Amino acid sequence: MAYIGGYGPTIVATMWAETGITLLFVALRLYTRIRINRTVGWDDYLISLSSVMMIPYSVSMTLAALQGLGRHSIELSLDEIMQSTRYIVIGQTFSLVGIAASKVSVAAFLLRITIRQWHNWILYITIFFVTTSCFICALFDYIRCDPIESIWNFFLPGKCWMDAKGFTTLSAAVGGISAAADFILAILPWFILWNLNMKRKDKNLIATSMSLGIFAGICGIIRTTTVERIFTGDDYSCAFPLSPQKPYNQPTNRFLTGETVGLILWSSTEATVTILTATIPTLRPLYKQLFLRQPINNYRLNAVQKSPSNFNFSPYVPSNYQSKSSVSTGATGHSRSDSDRSDQSIINHGAAPGNGSIICTEVVYVEFEERENPQTPDIDRWNKRHCQTWEVV
Repeated sequence: MAYIGGYGPTIVATMWAETGITLLFVALRLYTRIRINRTVGWDDYLISLSSVMMIPYSVSMTLAALQGLGRHSIELSLDEIMQSTRYIVIGQTFSLVGIAASKVSVAAFLLRITIRQWHNWILYITIFFVTTSCFICALFDYIRCDPIESIWNFFLPGKCWMDAKGFTTLSAAVGGISAAADFILAILPWFILWNLNMKRKDKNLIATSMSLGIFAGICGIIRTTTVERIFTGDDYSCAFPLSPQKPYNQPTNRFLTGETVGLILWSSTEATVTILTATIPTLRPLYKQLFLRQPINNYRLNAVQKSPSNFNFSPYVPSNYQSKSSVSTGATGHSRSDSDRSDQSIINHGAAPGNGSIICTEVVYVEFEERENPQTPDIDRWNKRHCQTWEVV
């Protein structure tokens, strides 16, 4: 008879609690973006996807717990073990998608404020490795054996081109990449914000909230070490049998999937912490509205003011600015408002002051220089962007 026992209640309670927390915070984030900031970006879509993936993951683990996940293997029939294994395989797929989406969301969030090229490259490389590794691991869940059912059906003959040990190595590598990404995304904001002309209080507030990702990295490390230990126990492990002949019903002092329980819970916790890390900094406008009693109209200004097309930037040229032009005929240009990139804000896409944004005062220098070669056009335009000040408003 199916019932939840052993570590089962812990699994169900923990996962549904974390699912509820992530859904609540993401809902508040979307409310802030849509109703207050009046703008939604790719990072919002990705973090929403990550939180939604927590639902089928929790459902799958609940069904696995009903089939014996968390109980002693001696208490279970082979059918219960196989059904539990199937639900774990399905659930881990949603977990991998959610973890990847959450980290890419944080990276997309940081890409809004990067100025230096090497910051961009670090974020792009992080996105590539996280998405690629998680996709491959999720895919191999289903293609490493033919037929797929042989992964959890111990009595069904199947041909596997990757054994359990190889898949464990792959899973550990994915866990290591995921943990490394957490640390990168937690530490990089300090470098991004360090040289910005911004109040120290604002720098510390934003960077500290983003640094919560360190805890996600710790969860990832624990999850990775758990994967390495999964196939060394005497009890059912990792949702993948070592072989059809493994004596699952032998007496044991360990719980069914004792290591798997840790793997499942740490995976869920890692995704939860990452989602919170990406969400908390975006709630500042909502916080100001609710607790500082600032009216919502403060956040619903039309747009960032644009400078006239012939605005003269000469007075704003830095004193240490060295012209690259041999003959300079002037420094004129116009400011640029780009809603797809938030050089103007970390919290909002090109939003107006008063919405919890980091506003960048941006100057574009346009120079015209004469060419000595008469065969080529007589002017060459060279642009340089100089960020004067950053401020949280």
